[in-house]
Amino acid sequence: MKQLLYICLVVLAFTACRSSKNLEKSKLPSTTTTTEVSRVKAAQAAAALAYTQKVVSHKVNSQCISANAKVRITGMGGKDLSANGKLQMKRNQMVRISLRMLGFEVGVMEFTPTDVLVIDRFNKQYVRAAYNEVGFLRQAGLDFYSLQALFWNELFLPGQHQLTASDLKRFTLEQTQQTTVLVPTGTPRLTYRFITDAHTETLRRLQVLGKKATDKGEFAFNYDQFQQFGGKQFPTQLQLAVSGTGKDVSLGISLSSLKTNADFDTTGTKLSNKYTRRSAAEVLSKLGLL
Repeated sequence: MKQLLYICLVVLAFTACRSSKNLEKSKLPSTTTTTEVSRVKAAQAAAALAYTQKVVSHKVNSQCISANAKVRITGMGGKDLSANGKLQMKRNQMVRISLRMLGFEVGVMEFTPTDVLVIDRFNKQYVRAAYNEVGFLRQAGLDFYSLQALFWNELFLPGQHQLTASDLKRFTLEQTQQTTVLVPTGTPRLTYRFITDAHTETLRRLQVLGKKATDKGEFAFNYDQFQQFGGKQFPTQLQLAVSGTGKDVSLGISLSSLKTNADFDTTGTKLSNKYTRRSAAEVLSKLGLL
C-alpha cells in the first residue's frame, strides 16, 4: 500500500499522453473567391481573439493559493487510494501537493521552475528530474509554466512562460451550443483543446492528443464545482487523467478552504541524506511505461 502510493505519485507526475486521433479542419467551398476567403478568415480570427481575451480575463489574479485537499488516485494496481492533504501554489515559483495519513505527511509532489520532485516519506526515497530530462515533457514543450497553468485553471501555450497579447492571436475557435473550444496553432507534436463553457467563458477541460496515427493515449485535465474566489470563478474539483496507454491513471483533487495567503515555504523541500534517490526512468520502466 505504501509503495503503491509512491508509484502512483511518480506516474502522475511523469506520465505522458499520446493519441491516434487527429483534428479535422473544415474546408471552405471551392467556389469561394479569394476576397471572400480573406474576409471569412479575418472574421474568424477576430472572433477567436475576442473570445480568448474573455477567457483570459477570468483568471484569478492573486499570487498565491492554498487549500485543503482531498486527493484520490485511481487506476494503479487495481486499487483506489485516498488521502487528505494540501495544495499550495505561488505563481511562477511552486505547485505543491502534500498527502497526509494519520496526521503525518506521507507523500509530496512538487513542481518548481527547475524540476519535479516526488517524495515517498514512508520508504524514504524520492525522484527528482529536470523537465528536459523527461523525454515526453521535452517533446511536448511542457514545463513548469504549462503545468502551473493547469492547476491555476488558465490557458497556456507550450514553451511560453506567460501569454502575451500577440500569443492570444494563435488560438482558433470551434463552437457548439454548450461549449467553445480554443485550439492553439503552432504545436507540431500535439493538439491542445481548451474546452470552455460557452455561457460563463470559464475553462472546463484541457484535452491533449497526438497528431500522428501511431500516437496513442489522451491526457486530460478537468475542472468542476466553480466558486467565487479572489473576485473570480475558480474550480474546487480538479482531475488529471491519462488514458489509452494501457496504464490508465487519474488524480482527483477536491479543494476546500481556499485562501490567498503565502504562509508556506516556497524555496523547495529539503531532504536529508537518509533519503534514497531514484530516477524517473527507473520507476517508470518497472511499470512498463517507458
